[in-house]
Amino acid sequence: MAHCVTPLTSSMASLGCACRFFPSATTRAEAYSLPLLSPPPSTPRSSLKCLKSSPSVSPLFLNQKFQRRTLVHAPNAGGVVRSPTCFASDPDQLKGAREDIKELLKTTFCHPILVRLGWHDAGTYDKNIEEWPKRGGANGSLRFEIELKHAANAGLVNALKLLQPIKEKYPNVTYADLFQLASATAIEEAGGPKILMKYGRVDVSGSEQCPPEGKLPGKMILISGQYMYRCF
Repeated sequence: MAHCVTPLTSSMASLGCACRFFPSATTRAEAYSLPLLSPPPSTPRSSLKCLKSSPSVSPLFLNQKFQRRTLVHAPNAGGVVRSPTCFASDPDQLKGAREDIKELLKTTFCHPILVRLGWHDAGTYDKNIEEWPKRGGANGSLRFEIELKHAANAGLVNALKLLQPIKEKYPNVTYADLFQLASATAIEEAGGPKILMKYGRVDVSGSEQCPPEGKLPGKMILISGQYMYRCF
């Protein structure tokens, strides 16, 4: 991948950042052991209750205090598991992570690989699959070795190594949010547009939830707008 951020790269990252927004906080193992709860009938398929923006803070972050994440999984009439409902990543830690990513970019010039990381974590999304996390998308699954070994993800382990110290410093930010935050920040710091987004993506809990190889779209040069529309 060329070491520059092109308009195509920017647009791909924008799509990657935007294609899945789930209310979330850092994935905690104990959260997945909670009993399944049924939400009231009015609960939407992909609840965005905790993604509340505030004009008093930067639109990049949620004006919401961090609370322990809880999951609500509810089978619909077809037996499909709906998206998790939970609280968002800690907004103060998101801001801190963003500043650390900016410093990382100043010393390593790793803009291209961070953009690629965000896109590849998100680009597996399939709108025709309702069940989470089988439908793929920005869910932090790219942190697992089995997915990093996919041919299309060659070299992305280096991006993960760059971000891992930041993840450890800010444990209440999900990998899914961190990957998209890093991608958007890299584009902005390279002179591209500021990508406004809401944070709160849910991390998958284990490597068994990684998508199968081949879920990413084909070579970028062959992709038409209509093809991307069908995918997402």
